[in-house]
Amino acid sequence: MSLPFKLSQKTKIILAVIIVITVTALTLVKTYNKETANDDFVEFIDVGQGDSTIIHSEGYTALIDAGTPSSATKISTALKNHNINTIDVMILSHPHDDHIGSAQFILEEFKVKNVLFSDVLPADDENAEALKNIIDTAEYVNAKCHYAKEGMIINIGNFKMTVLMSDEQAEDENNLSIILMAENCDNKFLFTGDAEEICEQKLIAQNIDFDCDVLKVGHHGSRTSTSQAFIDHATPYYAVISCGANNRYGHPHAAVVKRLATAGVTMLRTDREGNITFKIIGGNLVLE
Repeated sequence: MSLPFKLSQKTKIILAVIIVITVTALTLVKTYNKETANDDFVEFIDVGQGDSTIIHSEGYTALIDAGTPSSATKISTALKNHNINTIDVMILSHPHDDHIGSAQFILEEFKVKNVLFSDVLPADDENAEALKNIIDTAEYVNAKCHYAKEGMIINIGNFKMTVLMSDEQAEDENNLSIILMAENCDNKFLFTGDAEEICEQKLIAQNIDFDCDVLKVGHHGSRTSTSQAFIDHATPYYAVISCGANNRYGHPHAAVVKRLATAGVTMLRTDREGNITFKIIGGNLVLE
């Protein structure tokens, strides 16, 4: 089976039905139990100049992005350190090689049940080829492939993950990023991929609630993201910046660091901290 990058209206309707079925299959609803919640965690993996995050609860796992092509060992080690062998859903925010770089490796080395893509064909031939290889590998290992739709919900144990935005009409590939909120009890984690200020403005204009406790800072701390208005609406306590040490882009940019600091946000950086792990213990957010 071959999945097209652009879908006809009829195909989208069919896919929507499939997604509903899949979401139902992925919905792992559990009654919250303080005594069994200690394995609920979110870990931002230090993959250098890229993104990759583990969300885990009650034996179920989501992986958001797969870093660069050289991130395979770091992602594999992080997963194995938590005795994770099965990934219920791998979410690839958008098809740039610092987000999908090790996805094919993950599909080959771990049991991945589902892969969620943004609905876009990369303009860059190299990224398009990489994405095609990921889809082919997913089909070969019997992982189900899907496209993100706004409002889609995936529950991973005690985490409720909601797609807030997936704009397939955006002109810049960064702005095709899947924007996702992960909630556990009253604790909220906001993931924005590489979405830029134009997407942030759309979230605000559409009155979407994206208030959060932990913000995965957009585009590795680039000045193109994390506007003042966005920070004012998100009101995060923590901001996690995933970037490489001494990277050639100068991430995180000074303007973003200043905006977050002025807002009183506690900043954590993978280039300085390494892997950054938050646990949910007794319903409370705990930074390890």
